[in-house]
Amino acid sequence: MKSLYGILLAAVVLAGCNNSAPAPETTKEPENGKVGKTAETSDILDELVIKDVKVGKGEPVKAGDTCFVRYRGLLVDGTEFDSNMVEGRELFSFQAGPGGQVIEGWKTGVIGMKEGGERKLSIPWKMAYGEGGSGKIPPKADLYFTIKLESVLRAGEEATVSRKILKQGTGVAVKKGDKIEVDFIGSLLDGNQIDSGKYVFTVGEGEVIPGIDAGVIGMKKGGKVKLQIPPAAAFGQFGREPTVPAGAFVIYEVELLGFK
Repeated sequence: MKSLYGILLAAVVLAGCNNSAPAPETTKEPENGKVGKTAETSDILDELVIKDVKVGKGEPVKAGDTCFVRYRGLLVDGTEFDSNMVEGRELFSFQAGPGGQVIEGWKTGVIGMKEGGERKLSIPWKMAYGEGGSGKIPPKADLYFTIKLESVLRAGEEATVSRKILKQGTGVAVKKGDKIEVDFIGSLLDGNQIDSGKYVFTVGEGEVIPGIDAGVIGMKKGGKVKLQIPPAAAFGQFGREPTVPAGAFVIYEVELLGFK
């Protein structure tokens, strides 16, 4: 597991914690409190239109939260100009609200979504790429997106690791300074595997990513945990080529084989 050496020595807080689709449907009445028009009712959208196809679970997205999504974008004539809803494409992440580095329609349009939810956004050109357009997107183009929210990283929890106990162990609990052997499997949020194997390390010495260092504390021999680790406690803003993209959320299942 040499790939886990020397990555991000920062402290970590441990907490329990585009597929083909039809063009946007006609909106005859306000959707979710938003008033606007879609392609079939007008050549030009007046306002952002939001339609929830599937409501997810958990706390709604707020400004400042980081969203990990799959999406598909269409022009008014139904032409697809971008999508990551295909096998092998990475999840896209961005910050909801004013600080996000995406178009205004996305920053505003994901507010209130919940994990696992799917939403259609009809975005007027003034909240998209404006008078100039961008790449395949012509000037003054209204855009139509389907967005699936896969995961949310809450503002203020950028270094928080979520731990789920899969199997209780027995005996002495792991503490900082212990030398232990683990069996592990690491993957991205979309399920693509990035790591696996057995590894011996000293807890708290920075020999593994911070999320694992924190996540094994309190484990007992034979125990197994599932750790959902944000970028700040994993491989950071640069990732780890070629398997971990920049700013990636990772998931590790870790089994404690014993002490050394």
